[in-house]
Amino acid sequence: MRSDFLCPVCRAPLARNEKAFSCPAGHNFDISARGYVNLLTGSSAAHGDNREMIAARRRFLSGGYYAPLREGLARTAAVFSDPKGSYVDAGCGEGYYTEALAHLFGRCIGFDVSKDALRLAARRLPDAAFAVSSVYRLPYPDRSAALVSCIFAPLATEEYARILRSDGILLLAVPGPRHLFSMKSVLYDTPYENPVADEALPGFRLLQKEEVRFPLCLPTQEAIADLFSMTPYYYRTPAAGRERLASLTSLTTEASFFILAYRKQEETGPGAGDSPQNAARTAGSI
Repeated sequence: MRSDFLCPVCRAPLARNEKAFSCPAGHNFDISARGYVNLLTGSSAAHGDNREMIAARRRFLSGGYYAPLREGLARTAAVFSDPKGSYVDAGCGEGYYTEALAHLFGRCIGFDVSKDALRLAARRLPDAAFAVSSVYRLPYPDRSAALVSCIFAPLATEEYARILRSDGILLLAVPGPRHLFSMKSVLYDTPYENPVADEALPGFRLLQKEEVRFPLCLPTQEAIADLFSMTPYYYRTPAAGRERLASLTSLTTEASFFILAYRKQEETGPGAGDSPQNAARTAGSI
């Protein structure tokens, strides 16, 4: 049975049987007991968030703290829904946002570099197809997706343009300038606003932009710690800031996001495709 995936070695279509995916050249990829397939080649080392970080994110998201963002993404995606089209979530994590959009399309495919995240995503959405992969080289056919979402994942613009069909939609979520500012005021002596990202993307036209902003009330130290572990501050906060945050039993901070929907535009000639700047850029961090 033909699958949604390409062989990561030779880029031929993969066929699926009960236990594995294979291509005509004989490259085989076993299906895990959890239902996803590992199509990440080139290294046997661990990739992506570890099991503890995934568990923290799952607890936080299951608490409904980011429900307004999830609802906003679903509301925007509904404008472009296609019951016969395919939806690709690039950097899907444990599938929290994927689940909110999957029912709007005929097929749902998720990619992430974390096996631990995909174990949870495949359990959450057993009818979807999930594969371990880098978003910079997706094992997915050209011009096949109706919508690609990139929620706090690397913004591989050129690759997303490749897999989107000619009228395809790219859906992004990026943090606003004051996102989590009160938390940063605890972590750092001189807190800073998030930089405003350039909205222009090569090969895409911005269709709509919506701000989602709400107070984020964290009633326990566990909730605070779980959110902290989801942010880039987890890796670069000095010990003093960590200690201040760990001493809190509750915290109210600002949640601020922008949801952006782009339509793919066909480009030809010099300048088409991605630039090095955009290839290295990310869609933002939570």
